[in-house]
Parts: sequence; C-alpha cells; structure tokens
Amino acid sequence: MTAPTVKAGGHLDVLDGVRAIAAFAVVGTHVGFQTGRAVEGFWAPFLARLDFGVTLFFLLSGFLLYRPFVESALDLRPRPESKAFLWRRFARIFPAYWALLVLTMLIRPWEHDVGFTVQKTTWTDWIEYATLTHIYFGDNPHQALTHIWSLTVEMSFYLALPLIAAVSLKGRRPRRIMRRQTVALAVLFAIGPLWGLVVHQIPTLRDQLALQWLPAYLDWFALGMILACLPSAASVDAWPRLRKLAEDLATAPGTCWIIAGILFSLSMTPVAGPYTLEAATTSQWLAKHLLYGATAFFMLLPLVSPAPGTHPLRRVLTDKRVRWLGEISYGVFLFHLVLMFTLVDALNLELFRGGFSTLFPLTVLAAVVVAAISYRVLERPAQAYVRRRTRRGAADIQAVQPTPAAPAAPAAAPAEPVEPVVRWDYDQPVQLGPWVPEQPASEKTTEPIPRLPPPAQRGPSD
Repeated sequence: MTAPTVKAGGHLDVLDGVRAIAAFAVVGTHVGFQTGRAVEGFWAPFLARLDFGVTLFFLLSGFLLYRPFVESALDLRPRPESKAFLWRRFARIFPAYWALLVLTMLIRPWEHDVGFTVQKTTWTDWIEYATLTHIYFGDNPHQALTHIWSLTVEMSFYLALPLIAAVSLKGRRPRRIMRRQTVALAVLFAIGPLWGLVVHQIPTLRDQLALQWLPAYLDWFALGMILACLPSAASVDAWPRLRKLAEDLATAPGTCWIIAGILFSLSMTPVAGPYTLEAATTSQWLAKHLLYGATAFFMLLPLVSPAPGTHPLRRVLTDKRVRWLGEISYGVFLFHLVLMFTLVDALNLELFRGGFSTLFPLTVLAAVVVAAISYRVLERPAQAYVRRRTRRGAADIQAVQPTPAAPAAPAAAPAEPVEPVVRWDYDQPVQLGPWVPEQPASEKTTEPIPRLPPPAQRGPSD
C-alpha cells in the first residue's frame, strides 16, 4: 500500500504558539540578567537558561524550510525555486530589522553606559549591522543589538540551505536519496560540536566571535531537518527504526515533555556553565549546547507529529490569542532589548539591583505593541508583496499537473475529480503524513451476499 497523499498548503497552528514561547523566553532571560535575577537567587538557574528560545527558533527554521526541498526530491512536491525562496526570506527578515536599526539610531544613537563597559557605536558599525555582518568582524558594541547575532546565523542558514539541498537531495531514486540524507544530516550534526571544540582551542577564533557563526549551530538546524524528513521517509519506507521510535514517542507527548524537562533541568546546573557573562569551559559549552538541542527536539517531536492528539498543551498553543502572539513574535524578539534599555533609563534602574517584577511586564507590553505595529505596517505587507511577485512567471511554484486519464469505458463509474493545482508556500509546512505507513486494509468484495433458505420448521414431536 502506498503512503497516503500529502496535501499542500497546510499550516501547523501549534508552531505559532512555539514561536511565542521562544520569543518571550529570550525577553525573560535578558530582563533577568539586567535585574540580576538571572545571576543569583532562586530563579537564577531558570532565567539564565531561557536563551534556550534561540534553540527553538533554529530547530523551527530547519523543520519548516527544509521540508519543501525534501518533498520535491521525492516527487511529492514541486522543486522550490531558489531565487523565490531567498526573496521571501529577505522579506521576512529585513524590513522589520531595518526598522529596528532606525529606531535604535533615533533613541540610542551611539549608546551610553548604563552599567556595562561598552564601545561607542561608529558609522562603520551601523553598516555592519545593516548588512548583518557585524559578528564576522569580532565586534558587537551596541547593547540593544547584542541579540542580533542569532539573526545573522539564520540568514547564513537561508543562504546555505539551497546548496545543502542541491548536494544532499541529488538523484532520482528515493531510497538512494534518503541514504544520502542520512550521511548529510549526520555530517551537519557533527559540525556544530566539532566547531565549538576547535574554536575553544584557538583564542583568535574565539575573540572573533566564531562561536556565533553558522557552523556552531548546524546541529540544531539538522535536528529540525530530521523532523522534516520523517514524513517523506515514510513515503519511501526509509529509516524504519527511527520512524517507529519517533512514532512511539510522538504518540506519548507526556513522555517526550518529561524527557525535555529533565534535559532542560540538567542544563540549569553548573555542568552547563555559569549564569553570568563569564566564559564557559569547553566541556560546559558542549554540555549546554547538546542539552539545549536535545530539549528542543523532544519538545517539538509530538507537536509536529502527524499522530492525532488533543493534549492540553496543543490546545493552549493553538489558542487564537497565543497564535497571534506567535505571528508577531519576530517583532517581539527584535525590539525588546532597545525598549528594555529605554525603560531602564526611564525608571532609573541600576544593573543587578532588582526590579524584575516591574521591568519584565513593561518590556513585554512595549514589545508587543511595537511588534504588532511592525507586523501590520511592515512585515505582512512586505511578505505579501514578495509572495505575489515570486508567484509570477518562472518563479511561480506549482504542483505538477496530473497525467490525463485514459478514456473510460461506457459502463465505467464517473471519473474522480482532478485535484486542483496548488502553490507551495515556503513559510508554512504541509499537513503531515504518517511517519509509519498504515497497514493495508482487507479487500472488500462487491458481490452480493447470498440469501440462505430459512431453517426447516420443527414439529411438536421433535
């Protein structure tokens, strides 16, 4: 039995909620550090590790963006057009980001000391920020833009993804393609930890912020790419043991989240490094890095699973208010730091001297308001415009037209309706098919059931 057809155009609403969690986790860790609550005290281990939100963002990117490439290679979807893909990622990232730079230049143009020792931001720095190249010069002087390193990593991944797909998905035999995927994903997964080990041994690379470059996080993206490959692997009956294990875990979401909770708890211990900006040792960096990746994988596994589920967390994450926060989460991530430091100045809060209960809700409120404006005025119009432009002419991504059926016999049943052409949306996943193909159903006969004669009537003497 062939795997069920996968329909295009689906949208995993639950992932909007995950984006919201990731964005507000980053806000929490920054406010916690500023107020000292992430440095010492009962909540310090938890608040200090909420930078885990970046890990969630990276795994989501690997999952969402790699899926169309995998499906096109297995003839389930049209091949994504690289130019259209890159234009859409540009529209997703840069309009709101450049708005952040303008806002930052207006209200905090050259940065000033509020507790840290910071450099004066020069025009060269602003050019580097505008082109997302600042981390390659070993310089990140502006306090309100220290989180943008992760955006540079995302853009690097967007640029590398079409090339990764072209190399790892080359060929026409699905089984061979999936074997090549096994090797490619294993290599990507190995690069991240190995890069970290090398950088820790070379002080020059560490001084150049090489731990903030793409190679250090390829393993996180690879984990998301593995989740993207599972449904397509089922369509060609590849990775049977991994699919069976993933299916068993995904159908027990509580187990997955208990595992994720244990792993995250381990990351809150000193084994994963200090809570301050003090440099972690090689083993501490590696432990934290691997624990974060594993935590995010087990957290997302039941949420992207095709197995039906109505567990409470899924219902919470698909609530329309949570989904709306997920839609504007990119703006929340972008603007929260500049707004937080502006509030710190306005409230005259000193570094590490408390104020979390005041600063956190005010930062969240300000970030949500600005992010909502950014989404409506900049992000959504820019994405809609580029989406319309890339759907014209050669950039129009459509499903392959079905082959016309042979003429039906006069007495044949009416032909099934032809499925309409669908367009691929790079920003959304499709509705997922099963990771483990269903067992074939027993064949049904169309012959009438014969009528049996009634039993003979029994006499009184019988």
